[in-house]
Amino acid sequence: MKSMLEFLFSSEITFPGSWAAENHFGDELDEVMKLGVQVKAQIGEEQGALWKEYQEKAQGLENRQCRMEFERGFLTAANLALEIFHRSQEG
Repeated sequence: MKSMLEFLFSSEITFPGSWAAENHFGDELDEVMKLGVQVKAQIGEEQGALWKEYQEKAQGLENRQCRMEFERGFLTAANLALEIFHRSQEG
């Protein structure tokens, strides 16, 4: 079994370059939300209901994906902590 440290340093984990990058992501999210409001305002009632259903399902999928990414990161951190603990006990 590959050690957690080897896995961590061999994987392609991406980290945001800076807080500015995180802020830019937030600005883009705000823009998408504003566009959604504009679309809803310009379509009819029947299409509006369909659009709302689509948005709810898309948001649910995105939330589920975020939860899965968090869980994956949490488990990676826990495995890394356990490996460091076991190595410190051996040494």
